[in-house]
Amino acid sequence: MSFQVRSHDEIVKAIIEQVVHSVAEERHEYASGLNRYRLDRAPLRDILKVEGVVKSARHVFRKDFDYKSSGGMLEWIDGGERPDEGTAFFVNYSFGTAVPDRSLSDANPGSVTRNLVESFSIEIDRLYSMMEEVYRSGFIDTATGYSLDYVVAILGIERKPPQPATGKVTFGRETDPEEFPAEPEVILFDGRVNYPLKVESVKEIKSVEGKARGEKHAFRAGTDYSLVGDSLQWLPGGERPDAGSDFRVNYTAYQRVFIPARTIASTFSREMAGAKSYSTVADAYLSKTAEGKWEDDVPVRATVPGTASNVPPGAITVMPKPPVGVEYVINRGEVAGGLEAEGDADLRDRAKHALEKVGKATLVSLEAAIKGVEGVRSLRIEDMPDGVRGLIRAVVQGGDEAKLRSVIEETRAAGVKVDLVRPATVYLDVDLEVSLAKGASDFSVRKNVQEVVRSYISSLDIGQELLYKKMIAVLMNVDGVRDVTRLKITASRAGEEPHESVGENIQLGASELAEPRSVTVTPEGTV
Repeated sequence: MSFQVRSHDEIVKAIIEQVVHSVAEERHEYASGLNRYRLDRAPLRDILKVEGVVKSARHVFRKDFDYKSSGGMLEWIDGGERPDEGTAFFVNYSFGTAVPDRSLSDANPGSVTRNLVESFSIEIDRLYSMMEEVYRSGFIDTATGYSLDYVVAILGIERKPPQPATGKVTFGRETDPEEFPAEPEVILFDGRVNYPLKVESVKEIKSVEGKARGEKHAFRAGTDYSLVGDSLQWLPGGERPDAGSDFRVNYTAYQRVFIPARTIASTFSREMAGAKSYSTVADAYLSKTAEGKWEDDVPVRATVPGTASNVPPGAITVMPKPPVGVEYVINRGEVAGGLEAEGDADLRDRAKHALEKVGKATLVSLEAAIKGVEGVRSLRIEDMPDGVRGLIRAVVQGGDEAKLRSVIEETRAAGVKVDLVRPATVYLDVDLEVSLAKGASDFSVRKNVQEVVRSYISSLDIGQELLYKKMIAVLMNVDGVRDVTRLKITASRAGEEPHESVGENIQLGASELAEPRSVTVTPEGTV
């Protein structure tokens, strides 16, 4: 099956030839067992042109070499070129009397005939475009969007959906919450040292009373007992209740500050539509820190998936509806991992390797299987790492570990061991100075530079080095940047001293992945 698009000019020419010069164009399907094709219009005067597809390329056939006219029919000549099997070919021929209808003979621009033909041709051209889109939508190499989804569904493959960014935000307050007297507790002394109290966030134990040596006794704070967290702890050398006796604890506690699941925190934006929102995924309570603040780090997920939901530390500072008792919110680390829906190119690639995956024989099949796991952001396959035969190392960023191990086990070839490794993070701190173009906004340039730097670093695959010149080129494309006058990159690895680099590429190991941390932008001349 084939489909040939006719251009607007070709359509106009074909209609004018037929109306003015009695020239018709007919479409026929070539079959190898058929040498002669009858033409519809009679009487046939002459075959003017035959066009089709030879070896998948457009081709104009030669009269009296490839074909001839014979009794109102086109006849293919033995030994000449012929169209590809099953493809369409077009025959232009003149028919009828040699004298055209004089009322329609004027086909010059502006004539009635020309205007009518142009109008019809525009609509036919649109129809061709629609037909071409339908035709292309049926093939994996040319289908796009929803059409590609339907094509790959035949193989049982689905497009990976967009993923929301995840991370943690800190809810807190500077001052102590309100306190209240807790219900006194009666506890059986059984020889233990620690006795947790029922109410959490204990502020102070007011009194502890019980029996010691058979008599009523008021135990002393700091001598007999102390408050440790939310538990009463008996101290060495102090008085303790008699074994098997009860003691009564009177204490006060702080009101618990509750952050319910689905609490919304967002970035700041002067326009509501520009804010990025994040929802807590679990209930949480504030607790007192060593610095005297009340805080809790709560897991959050972006409400809208995609890469736009990835934000640097300090970006989330707004609570549209603050929980009672919470005074502030901030993300002290990146909220990252947001991904766009799988692109057409990646989806095509996975679909083409679907049969290889079933075969369980190649690195390509293993790569395709791992990429098919939802949440996988980056992947590097190493065959025979360190020269070890029969070993494959799969360095994977993102994706559920249990699902990854499952697809690896299903896909690996017999006798081959696959090590699943998570990439080691290399944190990059970027410090740069830029000179601004005339009239450029300091704030806008800072913000845009930070975004492009983070975007470039985050786009690097596992083991891919950061190119210094590429970073400069990216920065020079930012509106308002006239020049980059200083660029220093500090790479930090776990257990190693930070390494500063100026004017050099940042090399990464095969199992390392770069991650942006701080980006400091200083306009030239700023103190």
